[in-house]
Amino acid sequence: MEKLYAKPYKLYNKIQNYEWGTKNGNAFIPNLLGIPAEPDLPYAELWVGAHPKAPSEIKIDGTLYPLDKIIEQFPTEMLGQYAAEKYDNKLPFLLKVLSAAKALSIQTHPNKEQAVKLHAADPVNYPDDNHKPEIAIALDSLTAIAGFRPVDEIVVNLKKYPELQEFASKEFIDKIFEAKDKLELSIKLNMLYSMVMNSSSDKEKLSSVIDGIIKKLTGKDDLTLEEKQFIKQHELYGTDVGLLSFFFFNIVQLKPGQAIFTGAGTPHAYIEGNIIECMANSDNVVRAGLTNKFKDVNTLLEILDYSFAEYDVLNKEQKEDGVNYITKAEEFEVTAYTKEPGYSRDFSNINKPLVILLTEGSLKVKWMEDGKECTESFSKGESFIIPAMLHEYTLSCDKTTKYFLVKIPYIRRAK
Repeated sequence: MEKLYAKPYKLYNKIQNYEWGTKNGNAFIPNLLGIPAEPDLPYAELWVGAHPKAPSEIKIDGTLYPLDKIIEQFPTEMLGQYAAEKYDNKLPFLLKVLSAAKALSIQTHPNKEQAVKLHAADPVNYPDDNHKPEIAIALDSLTAIAGFRPVDEIVVNLKKYPELQEFASKEFIDKIFEAKDKLELSIKLNMLYSMVMNSSSDKEKLSSVIDGIIKKLTGKDDLTLEEKQFIKQHELYGTDVGLLSFFFFNIVQLKPGQAIFTGAGTPHAYIEGNIIECMANSDNVVRAGLTNKFKDVNTLLEILDYSFAEYDVLNKEQKEDGVNYITKAEEFEVTAYTKEPGYSRDFSNINKPLVILLTEGSLKVKWMEDGKECTESFSKGESFIIPAMLHEYTLSCDKTTKYFLVKIPYIRRAK
C-alpha cells in the first residue's frame, strides 16, 4: 500500500461464535447487522478494532486490508503522532458488541505488570502482554456480577446458606460472625473466598455444597435474583465452583444506557444481555468458573481486588445524548449519542482517531478531498474509523440515529 487517503473508512468486522452467544431468533448481532442468523450458530461478539486475533478490515482502492497492518504502515496518519508514540503504533482500544444468552466465565483481568509476566510464562492462555480495563454499556439490558458485595451482605449469605460454611473450620467461621472490625472481617472473607475457590479440586465436597443449596431452593416461591441465577447456571454448567460466587459478588442489573466499568483485578461475569463493550486492546482473561475454557484459579486469587462495596453504575439516569462514560482507562473514552432528524455539525479532528458504531438510523459524513466535497453514509450496524489525518468533517442525519463514538482521551497536539 503506497498511499492512505484522508477520509472515513468503513470497517468490515469479524464475528466471534463463542458457545455462550445468542442463537436463531434471539441472535442480536445478525439483527443489528441485517444479516440472517445461521441455524443454531451462536453469535457472541462483534469485534471492531485492530486486535491481531480478529482485526477489522478497511477498503483502499477496492482492496480490503487488515486495520492493524494499515496502522503499522501509516501510524501517524491513522493514530496521530502522540498516540502512535504512546501506544507503539497500535490502536489502543477494542470495541465490541457482546450478546450473551448464558453466563460468561467468572473472571478478572491482570494489570499491565501482571499481564507482561503472564504472557511471558504462558503465551498460549495469555496471548498478549497488555492489561484489559473494560466498560460494558447495556443496549437493552445486562445482568452481571461484579466486585465483592459489602461484607455485611456476605455474612448474611453465610448464615442464610450454612452450606457455604463447610469450606472452613467452625472456629474460622465463628471468627467471621464475631468480627467487629470491618478490616478484620474483610481479611477473613478474603481467606474464605480463597478456600471456596480452591475447593474445585475436592469434587465430593463441592458437589455436596451445591446440591444442598439446590435442594433448599427447589420449590421456593420467592427466589432472589442471585438464587434464580444459581439455579439457571447450575442447569447449564452443573457442579461448578463459580456458582458460589453469586453469594459473594454484587449482582447488577443494567437498564439501557447504564454501564459498569471493571478495572484490573475486579471479579466479574456477564450473565445475560446485549451490550456495547470497550476495552484496552487485549484478550487477556483469567478465568475460574462457569466455563469450559482454561481455568487458572491460583492466578485469579492472586490478582483479585478484594474491595467490598456496592458496585457503581454509570449513567444511572439513563441519559441518551452526549453521555460521556468517564472511567480510569487511559486507552479509551466512549460517548453515546442520540440525534434527531436534521442534526448537522462540523468537527475539527486534530491528532486522534475516532471509531463510530451505529445502532440505529444512519449517519452521513462529509469532508473535502483534493478541493472536492465528498460524502458517505453509514447505516445501522455499520462502523467506521476517522483517521487522525482527516482534520475537518461534518456529521449529519435525516432520521433518528443512535451511535457510539470511541476516542483516546486527553490527546494533545503533536508539536
